[in-house]
Amino acid sequence: WLPDHGCVWRRNGVWDLDSNGQPRILRPRHFAEVHGRRIDFSNDYYRPFANRYAKAIRSVSPGAIIFVETEPRRKSMKWGAQDAPNIVFAPHWYDGFVLYMKRFRTSLAADFRTGKVVFGSKRIRQSFADQVEGFKKIAEESFGGVPTLIGEFGIPFDLKGGRAYRSGDYRDQIRAMDRSMRAMEDNLLCCTLWNYTADNTNARGDKWNGEDLSIFSRDQQTDPADIHSGGRALEAVVRPYPRAVAGEPLRMAFDIKKKAFFFEFRHDPGIEAPTEIFVPNYQYPDGYTVEVSDGSYETNLVSQTFVYHHDLSRGTHTIHITERTE
Repeated sequence: WLPDHGCVWRRNGVWDLDSNGQPRILRPRHFAEVHGRRIDFSNDYYRPFANRYAKAIRSVSPGAIIFVETEPRRKSMKWGAQDAPNIVFAPHWYDGFVLYMKRFRTSLAADFRTGKVVFGSKRIRQSFADQVEGFKKIAEESFGGVPTLIGEFGIPFDLKGGRAYRSGDYRDQIRAMDRSMRAMEDNLLCCTLWNYTADNTNARGDKWNGEDLSIFSRDQQTDPADIHSGGRALEAVVRPYPRAVAGEPLRMAFDIKKKAFFFEFRHDPGIEAPTEIFVPNYQYPDGYTVEVSDGSYETNLVSQTFVYHHDLSRGTHTIHITERTE
């Protein structure tokens, strides 16, 4: 790949040219076996690399939390006491049908675990929730119960050949993004949305690997003074979520059509601090109404924050936020 350098695999004896100048494989099992034993990439290569990486990072930042993952659709590696501590299991997950086909169908999706098609919106929601829940089980069974964070998820915005860029109709992108966001909420999982690209364009996308998954594009921006201008599918992206909970979250859901947010948690008796929820003005420009099971609350439209003080006499608490209609 560099001037005056031959193929690294040829130099290592993986292949060569025969007497007629035609390439031929010399070691067909080079990438599958070592010393006659079948390679387990996650345990043989990724795990040692992750440990070396953690050691190097912590030589500079001792308290760093390290994100690790495994090969998709493969048996997970085992992470034990001899491996780096203080890690988070951070796998990637995508709506495979939307990602690869660049099409959205309300009643059609795929299960990456089985490779099978899933029909019906209710079955799709359950399938997505089950797929993501599987990562939590891996964290428990293979990583000793470490926290799980979905390290990457999102949707391509150039669906149907970028039709929305010409029509301005982003309904499919909004529904696709919402479907993935609900999978996170159904599992009460933290997640990292892929991605935000500051110089995204309709023509060149994210300017990497032919991808176009950015929730922002200069070509959709009409008013640089408006923080939301240029945003894509923000109806699904900008949604309420608890950012500080005085206990254990139990259930969470957001309905983008009804603009209804529901949250339930069990408070920790040792915590007296309030629960804070981000309530975006983008979803509730005219304000919102609140129903709580108990306690008291304050709202701050400037900081877009809802602060809830639970009643210590109750074990669990519910918060229901809806759009103001008056």
